[in-house]
Amino acid sequence: FLEVKMQEMEDRHREELEALREEKSSLQALVSRQSSVIRELESQLSRATGNSTALQRQQQDLMDTVRNLLSLCAKDGGTALVPNSTKQADEERKFHDCADLYQAGFQKNGVYTINVSPQETKKVYCNMESAGGGWTVIQRREDGTVDFQRTWKDYKM
Repeated sequence: FLEVKMQEMEDRHREELEALREEKSSLQALVSRQSSVIRELESQLSRATGNSTALQRQQQDLMDTVRNLLSLCAKDGGTALVPNSTKQADEERKFHDCADLYQAGFQKNGVYTINVSPQETKKVYCNMESAGGGWTVIQRREDGTVDFQRTWKDYKM
């Protein structure tokens, strides 16, 4: 009877041992897969860190460029990139025609001052809305009192 009991116990132990071996093998395979996933994640992290460093370098380069542009604008009177800033700043800027005004950000039809020469300014009507804007209007009939039958010299003046 004891011998039979002992045999049954040995059989159960063998089965348990075999189950434990299978579980060990399964766990080893899982650890192996996890290790490869960890290695891949480490590789991706390394690439992402490199990309982040490159992006930080690019961001710093852009910031330097912006600072340089701002310092250039400050040397230019500080208003070169700020349309409609202030009346005094607008008067200090040198616009040669309505197209210059339009490119500087002035988008409304109206009378503007342009520099026809380094010493001479003129008030002109600018059409900023038709056909892409920036047009210097030479003739503009307001109420019919202006005679447009003139010589070229008169128009030039």
